Amino acid sequence: MKIVKEYYNRFKILNPQYPELKLGVIASIIIYFIAKSFFVMEISRDMIISLVVFVISMTLHEVAHGYVAYKFGDDTAKREGRITLNPLKHIDLTGIILPILILLSGFKFLVGWAKPVPVNFYNLRPHRLGLFCVAIAGIVVNFILSAISLVLLKFLGKHLEIENIFMTILLYIYSINLLLGLFNLIPITPLDGGRIVYSFSGEKIRAFYNKIERYGILIIFVIVYLGSSHLTNVFFAIVEFFLRLAGINISLFL
Repeated sequence: MKIVKEYYNRFKILNPQYPELKLGVIASIIIYFIAKSFFVMEISRDMIISLVVFVISMTLHEVAHGYVAYKFGDDTAKREGRITLNPLKHIDLTGIILPILILLSGFKFLVGWAKPVPVNFYNLRPHRLGLFCVAIAGIVVNFILSAISLVLLKFLGKHLEIENIFMTILLYIYSINLLLGLFNLIPITPLDGGRIVYSFSGEKIRAFYNKIERYGILIIFVIVYLGSSHLTNVFFAIVEFFLRLAGINISLFL
């Protein structure tokens, strides 16, 4: 009970606007996937690999935000010990439970998050450039990891069987990081895409983003819930596109 209370207090700090409503929506989604999990509940090697890759990728994503913020003059993340590769420093309880339940439920579209790295945007110098670089840092890291994995898939594919565990790991690193980068480009705060738009926008657009940010997490959940099939089709079409572009036989992965 104490753990739940501490988590709720921390959630209220991170979400000062309508925390009960937001937590209620998240709890409802988790309950839904718990119920659905009872009908699948089959843990495979691929599930474990994808979850581990997801946690590591999210960790690197958050570290990138904190490190770039530090380079632009804000040491908040460094002082709070968040510029570290230790995943335990970045894991959010709800953000890790949800993707586990999604995997157990048999869904292909993975949704989850890490604890946001604390950044005092007023400390960034130069301000606008700092805002932009901090916002895009995590996405850039995800795309770099995805590109490296794609190159390795192309190279190792000539020497290893497709069922080899290293090929499986590389495929998940490629696809999960590409999907993380693409998803975070959605221009809604608190996603990075929203902060990127905010960084070079005028006062009117900034005022608009300031108003909707309090509802951002709810808007994102609605988009994912209502458009999950469409998002899945679009995102995986992009994943397949780059595999084909690299000359990798995607039918072997299906």
